[in-house]
Amino acid sequence: PFGGPQKIKSQELKGEAEIMDTRRLENAVWRLYKKEKSLSDLSSFQEDIEENEDQLEVVFRKKAQDAIGEKLNFTQVRFDLSEQPCDYDALPTFPIRPNFAEFKNELQPASQCVVFDGCPEDPYHPSNTPIYQTATFVQPSSSEFGPYDYSRSGNPTRTALEKHVAMLEQAAAAFAFASGMAALHTVMRLLKHGDQVIANEDIYGGMHRLLTQDCTNSGIDVKFVDTTDLNALSKAITPKTRLIHLESPSNPRMRITDMRGVCAIAHKYGILVSVDSTMMPPVICKPLTLGVDIVVHSATKFFSGHADCTGGLVCVRDPELAHRVAFLQNAEGTALAPFECFLFLRGIKTMFLRVERAQQSARRVVNFLLRNPHIEKVLFPGPGGCDATSLAIHCSQSKGSGSVISFTTGSLDFSRRLVDACKIFKTTVSFGSVNSLLEMPCTMSHASIPAEKRTLPADLIRLSVGIEDAQDLILDLEQAIKVAAGELSSTPHGGFDSEFQDLPVVPPMVDKTIQDDGVSTAATSATRAPSARFNLFIQGEASSDASGDEEQSAAEFVPAMPLVLPLAVFAVCGLSLLRLLK
Repeated sequence: PFGGPQKIKSQELKGEAEIMDTRRLENAVWRLYKKEKSLSDLSSFQEDIEENEDQLEVVFRKKAQDAIGEKLNFTQVRFDLSEQPCDYDALPTFPIRPNFAEFKNELQPASQCVVFDGCPEDPYHPSNTPIYQTATFVQPSSSEFGPYDYSRSGNPTRTALEKHVAMLEQAAAAFAFASGMAALHTVMRLLKHGDQVIANEDIYGGMHRLLTQDCTNSGIDVKFVDTTDLNALSKAITPKTRLIHLESPSNPRMRITDMRGVCAIAHKYGILVSVDSTMMPPVICKPLTLGVDIVVHSATKFFSGHADCTGGLVCVRDPELAHRVAFLQNAEGTALAPFECFLFLRGIKTMFLRVERAQQSARRVVNFLLRNPHIEKVLFPGPGGCDATSLAIHCSQSKGSGSVISFTTGSLDFSRRLVDACKIFKTTVSFGSVNSLLEMPCTMSHASIPAEKRTLPADLIRLSVGIEDAQDLILDLEQAIKVAAGELSSTPHGGFDSEFQDLPVVPPMVDKTIQDDGVSTAATSATRAPSARFNLFIQGEASSDASGDEEQSAAEFVPAMPLVLPLAVFAVCGLSLLRLLK
């Protein structure tokens, strides 16, 4: 693209990966060159070079070459689709980006979440990644592709998110999807008819539904195994096994699987290992560094942290596997939209702080539950919540216990009363939010698993500890347990609903009384009725503007309920007077 470079046929390059890398580099640099030439500050170059166009071209070439490094001399390669055949499906479906698989970040985890420039090539150098809210991108020409063409295939805001996630996970590449289930579905799409997937028996209900009601219909054999037992896992492997999918800790029983041990077994047979690490965000655990091939997150949880957007992430450590995931993301149209990518980029910046605070509070909540006589068993990847062996395995592969806790009470009715009596803990599915949440998995998050196939007790309660003060959370659980045990009566308004019906209102409600001379007097009311909804209104007199040139009808609506009683008295008096006159 610079000064008529030599045309090199794709057949002269060695390997499909090299061809695709070359296309990415050439297209990226061509757009960079176009942008540089269009910038208004080029006058400074021209003044220094004194109208020497050849030297100006050298400056541009050097800037572009420095931007991509020495991997390829882009001036010697040009992929012009108008002059040589090209398989469209072989074109890269995502723009060039760094491979973070072997990256050693010198920053501490808290800084890694914040110190990241999502758009270093933006000429305006924004401090935050912009939302590229566009569906299409203009191409260099009718026979060439730029780094982006259609937001389903790639978008700068999504690229920024995927690069940041890849850096945090030390992945070759990361991909953002519209939901956690879309991410899990894409991983399963790596399999084909006749392949087998082994999954841990204690698994998220949505994933169980995907495996048993979708994958099986595609001819994929699904087998559930206790992955905490490596001997049982090894015996379950068959020549058809292509993938082992697991959670550690599992959701919601918090069972710990030795990820290094699973990878050692699987890779001996050429089997991929996929881990749903939603409960353990990368500030706590990085499964790819343990040998895992694929890491999946429901970004809705800790990456967002505010329960205001849904999304999923797939991170891989093998570049070839990244090509396949990128193809599926583009072909099936499951990518995350730009605005949600922006929200996740914002959420990542506070992820370390949120997770750290939530873990501290979770530890105190666990200690409270362990001491309470009404709690039968606490399940948690920390002291008192699991056996010593499981705890040792978890500590060897994670930097914290997380903030999700499960416990049983021994009674389904007791558990239901406890959940319903909580005021701060919100009864809802999901976890990882700044707000503390709780649920009963058997009737909520895991209800899609048939009762006869569930491996969790019916009275199980799952807590997600947020960033509220731990003392407030403990007091909330304490009063809820007392209500469930019949030791305390429940309040009529069981929750902090922020309606504050016992407080006076601002501005105060106005009662208007219409007098004979047409002048109304107002009396204020300092209290609010139980419901502030009014369906009866009266229309006031017409008013004119200050100039008097034209009159406008101004409809003044005021609550009519305060007038009902005096009107009724007036009507009764009027009827009595009529009778006397007769």
